[in-house]
Amino acid sequence: MPLKEGSSKDVISTNIEHCMSKWKETGKVSGKSVGKDKAMKMCAAMAYDSAKGSADSDALSNAIKKRRK
Repeated sequence: MPLKEGSSKDVISTNIEHCMSKWKETGKVSGKSVGKDKAMKMCAAMAYDSAKGSADSDALSNAIKKRRK
């Protein structure tokens, strides 16, 4: 699934929406058949992970890093 690069709330939201729309079409996320709740969690995790990696000096990225410590 191609995710947009960036760590803004809009980009994260768009990535989650795209992932969920693909799940609605296929019933799968990352090749795995999952229910709606699991799909939402997986889509959110992928979107936030992508955001974390796209801008190391961004405020959102720094906040994520602090929470993980």
